Amino acid sequence: MKKHIFAAFLLIISLLCVGTVSAEDADANTYKSDIYTYTVSGNSATITGVDDINGRVDVPDTIDGYSVTALGDGAFGGSENITEVTLPNTISSIGSMCFAYSSSIKAVHLSKGISAIEEGAFYQCEALIGITVPYGVRGIGEKAFAKCPNLSSVSIASTVDSISEDAFLDSPGVKIYCKLSDEPTALSYAEAHEIPYENLITVYVNGDEVDFDQAPVTDNKRFRTLVPLRSVLEDMGAKIEWYDDMNYAGIDIDGYRILIKPESEFMRVNGETVYLSSPAIEYNNRVLLPIRDVVQAVGGRVVWDENSTSVTITYNK
Repeated sequence: MKKHIFAAFLLIISLLCVGTVSAEDADANTYKSDIYTYTVSGNSATITGVDDINGRVDVPDTIDGYSVTALGDGAFGGSENITEVTLPNTISSIGSMCFAYSSSIKAVHLSKGISAIEEGAFYQCEALIGITVPYGVRGIGEKAFAKCPNLSSVSIASTVDSISEDAFLDSPGVKIYCKLSDEPTALSYAEAHEIPYENLITVYVNGDEVDFDQAPVTDNKRFRTLVPLRSVLEDMGAKIEWYDDMNYAGIDIDGYRILIKPESEFMRVNGETVYLSSPAIEYNNRVLLPIRDVVQAVGGRVVWDENSTSVTITYNK
């Protein structure tokens, strides 16, 4: 119901802005494929609506032969059942209010091709936990992340040079992660608005940057980088299952079976005990672990670069 109300709201605003449009004209260039409603211009498609399905949505890079290059205003707005969204890198723009009023979306993995987070893009996304604003984005618009009560981790690339004064209005738990050595706009913004901030640690798996909904953190006692378990290991091809009754994670990756429990000093690898350089922890509803220990246990390689505060993981299946 909320999705329909939100769509009607956007239509009214559109009509007020451009005048009267007949139903025939409005539908002439609109198509439906699977769960997506879209319009076409040349060889490109803009997704204007998405059915409110249960669970995760992986937006395709092509629809019916057209390259998906944009999300329209309010494309995901008002959804109640979608929990996670991944965008392809073919997308170069997302419209205003694109995910606004979505009550169940916890994570959105943005395209690396976008240049701006438009006005109200994530306004009142009640379940949103964290997001990475990718390299190449220049601006964050008005109320882009306003009224997001559970938003706790926002990683902002150093390319961002404009952030609206009210971008994080009434989102009280936000912490900004940015490259402090670059003295970015995000740092100045955080200081001016008394928002907590921390140095951004980037992680690459086989050359591709990992997209986090909770940025890596540093265990200052042991000088270890702790990263979200699921984000990195799934990029390495792992299957992960969380066991609530025993409070531990089971990881299967290329013949290895790993068991990890938060606050434990060790993990189990194929039945053998392997001690950790730093215990895994629960942080903002995510399990973070010392990634070097886990990657090396399955035959991978980890390199830390102090100058760029980045972790490079090389893993061949």
